[in-house]
Amino acid sequence: MDPFTMTAVLAAVDTAASGALSGAAGELGRRTAEGLAGLARRAWRRGGGDEPPTAPTDDDGRRALAALLIEQARAEPGFARDLASWLRESEWLAAATAVPAAAAGAARPRMLPPLTAAFTDREDVLAEVTALLDEGDSGADPRMAAPMALLVGPAGVGKTAAAVHCARALAARFPDGELYADLRGSAAATAVTPSEVLVRFLHHLGVPADRVPADEQGQADLYRERTAGRRLVVLLDNAHSASQLGPLLTASPGSLVLVTSRHRLPALVRDHGARIVRVGPLSDADSFLLLTRIAGPERVAAQRTHAEAVAARCGGIPLALCETGARVQVREQLSWESLDREFAAAVAGLRGSRQGQAPGMPDDADGLDDAVTPVTSDTPDAPVAYGGGDSPVEPALLATDLSYRDLAPDAARLYRLLALFPWPDIPVGAAAAAADTGEAEARRLLETLAAAHLLEETGEERYRFHDLVRLHAERRAHEEDGRGATALAVRRTVTWYLRLAARADALVVPGRWHLGPAYARTHGGDDPAGRTAEAARAALTGLRHERANLAEAVRAAEEYGFDEETWQLCEAMWGLHLRLGFHDQWVATHLRGVEAARRCAAGIGDPRAEGRMRTQLAFGYMGLGRYAEAEAQLAAAAAADERAGHHRGRATATESLGLLCLRQWRYEAAEEHFRQARHVLDGIAPGGDGAADVPRADALLAHHLGRALRGQGRHAEALAQLADALARFRALPARDLYNEARVRMSIGETHLAAGDPAAARTPLDEALAVMAAEGAVLQQADAAELRARCAADGDDAVRHLRLAHSLYEEVGDAAGVSRTDALLRERRAG
Repeated sequence: MDPFTMTAVLAAVDTAASGALSGAAGELGRRTAEGLAGLARRAWRRGGGDEPPTAPTDDDGRRALAALLIEQARAEPGFARDLASWLRESEWLAAATAVPAAAAGAARPRMLPPLTAAFTDREDVLAEVTALLDEGDSGADPRMAAPMALLVGPAGVGKTAAAVHCARALAARFPDGELYADLRGSAAATAVTPSEVLVRFLHHLGVPADRVPADEQGQADLYRERTAGRRLVVLLDNAHSASQLGPLLTASPGSLVLVTSRHRLPALVRDHGARIVRVGPLSDADSFLLLTRIAGPERVAAQRTHAEAVAARCGGIPLALCETGARVQVREQLSWESLDREFAAAVAGLRGSRQGQAPGMPDDADGLDDAVTPVTSDTPDAPVAYGGGDSPVEPALLATDLSYRDLAPDAARLYRLLALFPWPDIPVGAAAAAADTGEAEARRLLETLAAAHLLEETGEERYRFHDLVRLHAERRAHEEDGRGATALAVRRTVTWYLRLAARADALVVPGRWHLGPAYARTHGGDDPAGRTAEAARAALTGLRHERANLAEAVRAAEEYGFDEETWQLCEAMWGLHLRLGFHDQWVATHLRGVEAARRCAAGIGDPRAEGRMRTQLAFGYMGLGRYAEAEAQLAAAAAADERAGHHRGRATATESLGLLCLRQWRYEAAEEHFRQARHVLDGIAPGGDGAADVPRADALLAHHLGRALRGQGRHAEALAQLADALARFRALPARDLYNEARVRMSIGETHLAAGDPAAARTPLDEALAVMAAEGAVLQQADAAELRARCAADGDDAVRHLRLAHSLYEEVGDAAGVSRTDALLRERRAG
């Protein structure tokens, strides 16, 4: 039977091309891709084609490559043996890159936010959602999508609380868990992308971080696969548009999708069968009950009639009731009668200034049009409003303003300055920076604002605004603090995030060259001698935790015209993106960074920044497989660095073009780029900009060049270059033992590719020893696997496979454990 069927070979080619070339499966993926490139070149040489093959990028190219390999295998026994060996290796890659299926009872997400203890009523909403589910249970087509309820209503009416209440009340019907995301859809500028949400959902569904696809379509496909057949509640809060929701909808008919929005979203009804559930103001009885729960029964009993009047003035809006109740609870001397008079005076003042603007109240121009403008037509994505009379959110605005007037000056100032940008959430350190105070004082003031229901606590020492409250605070800031003070507060906050990111980045990727004065304040964080693996992991965790805020800081810096901070923030996020991906965010932030850097270059800023930003942006495009855009950015980066006279940056851009070519199997072009980069480095004069980094950069280029020569089958030249790279690394004043070991592994691989396994043993043994000393467990395991391939005998091979197996177990690499276990079984069977 012919082992080389189109189905088998095409599947292997597809695995290597789409998985390994985009960075999946680490060193195994790279070696499998390079093995495929070697086979393709051998077949090309025998066929006498005009141009060497490049990595296929579409289905037609992969099919053509598979056909070429099969044809050559049938014509040449030696090639057939090598192709069979490579097919077997590709099976391991497929296992490594496959996303493990969720085990029974595992990966049951519990993402719902807590339900406030003061929640009141909404039994009508629960009844409508329950009826929707019961309709499905009574005979709906199992091929249909999940039932979906769209909870609509104006800002502050309690849509989120109602949706969370429904999800928790119905939890027994959805044993596979709950997914939750705040889509931040009060405005288009703040709405999160589907990709950001999909990444979080996939992590909570048990998909390892390194198995999440880089592109949104791949993420959506995997999300549908992971939710198929499961009974989940998916709560998509504060949606802006139907297009934002599409990739987030599960296809499982046994699940429930709850969506909240200020907008009608008719496309969601038309295309996905959503059931609209209107969330209106609370009844008078429930309004009084909620106010009583917040203020306390003892405070209400003495002046019940006036308390009922105040509850009525809150218009049934939970946000207004909670703020008012908190105000009464905090101010022991505040009577319900005086509070009723305050409300009446505030309403009269607002209505008397319709032609102008009520003091301290936001207007439509400040973003409240979605919340308060009456709407009568059913236009796509139009805001929901209730007809007749005053806006239903007006009481919430009045209650917020009255609560604000009670604040002490320092708390009021922090309230205003935190609202100048829609941060996803606010940590204590950022609040301290905004107010230019210490963290202990900021912590006290944050607790004061939370007690007044002007901030919501989202986690341990992390806070956020309701967007309606934020708009009030923002307007107050512009009126009371002025442009100068508000801009300074934003700059202090942005600078706090910049310093945080730079310190963490210096630990995550030590020794790299970087631009920007922020790194001068890292207090030696990028000194490898003072870095521990634990500190590096903690730094990366911190960057991941602040990822959304860092992206928002880039946007804030750009919006306020802080160009230097904009591109430096992007520079400081290099370690985050290099290690964890998040390629959509990477591209979005660095597009802003490029423009900011261009403006700096045209003015008095650092002219080197544009090239740096374009080079980093190119790596974001590479991660998305958008190679043409990556190549264009790298070419533009090299040109920008040449204009700036920045040889180090130009060399990096040219080197990165070579690395891109390596991914595409364009080994001749890669070689040329690496040689050009070395020539550029030669132009850096002693003591010049970047001179201190030249020796290490030369060593890295020698290593890259050796890989490019090996890809061309020029093994003797490759070994000479790799020996040169090793000598250059060993000559560095501060030894880079890790990269020395990487070069030794490349030497071993090259000997194996040249058919000389005996010569591969010594460099691989040396690499194993260094990786063990450096604590690089995965790289040590990979070196042990390579060493087993060139073992002197069976016992030698088994010893190294056992070592690799134990190392994979240590780091929890299930694919590595499975692969080495199977290889050991084969050895025992043989």
